[in-house]
Parts: sequence; C-alpha cells; structure tokens
Amino acid sequence: MEAPLQQRIVGAIVLVTLGVIFIPALLDGSGYKSRQVQDIEIKDKPAFPPLSQKKLKPIPTPLEKIEANQTKALKPDLKQANKKPIKSFALQVGTFATAENAGKLRDRLRKAGYTTFVHKVQSKGKTSYKVRVGPELEYSVLEKIKKDVEKHQKIDGYIVNHP
Repeated sequence: MEAPLQQRIVGAIVLVTLGVIFIPALLDGSGYKSRQVQDIEIKDKPAFPPLSQKKLKPIPTPLEKIEANQTKALKPDLKQANKKPIKSFALQVGTFATAENAGKLRDRLRKAGYTTFVHKVQSKGKTSYKVRVGPELEYSVLEKIKKDVEKHQKIDGYIVNHP
C-alpha cells in the first residue's frame, strides 16, 4: 500500500473511534425532559386574614415627623442644657493696678480694630484690671488674633477661659 492511502485509512479509523466514544455521551437523552413543555400548577388564591383582625402600628407621615421634631425643639431639655456649658475664650493682653491704665490699653486696641474689654478682679484684698481681647467661641480664632496682636501691637498675650 502506498503511504497516502495508508494515512487516509488511519485517519478514518481514528474518526470512527472518536465517534464511537463521544457520540453516545452527547446523545444519552439527558436533555429530552428539558425540551418538553411542562405544566405549571397555580394554587388557588391564598387565604389572608381580614385586615380588621390585624393590629398595625401607624406609620407617621412626613408632616407628623416635622411637627414632632419642632415640638422637641420648642421644649429644650434643661438637664441637657446644664450638662454642657458653652465654652468661650479670651486673649489676655495686660494686667494693671489702675483702671485708667487698663482703659488706655483697651482704647488703643479698640482703635486698632480689636474687640476689647476690661475685666475687674478682686484677689486677696487687691483689685486688678485685666485687659482682654474677645471673647470668641473658637480657640483657633484667638490663636490667629494672638499672632496678629504680637506682630502689629508688639504685645504678648495668652489665651484664657472666659468669663
């Protein structure tokens, strides 16, 4: 036999062998049921109890929610208010024995555009007058003011709690 004929016969035998092995696996009938139309059974209407027997929690409308929040806001909780006092700070720039000297520094800083006041303090029978800038609710704001006073007025101060 010639070589090309021999190769064709071997190829045919290989194809027939592969067909014998794989065609039964593909055509085993497993897809038969999935291709058939299936009947779907629908049950009768489900039985629900009448709504008169059920007790439901009422759902508040958005308007009712707003009114409830406003009512709470109008009635401040005094216990909560006393728990957290508002903190404020002031920049103390000088302490004087006389009100006149404290007034001079206060007026000078006011002309420069700072909000200043004089705080009178009694300690050990002596009266002193402290000149302060502020008060402010934010500590960081006073830090900026402190730097500005040091730079432009050449006054070194420190931040204290107010009052």
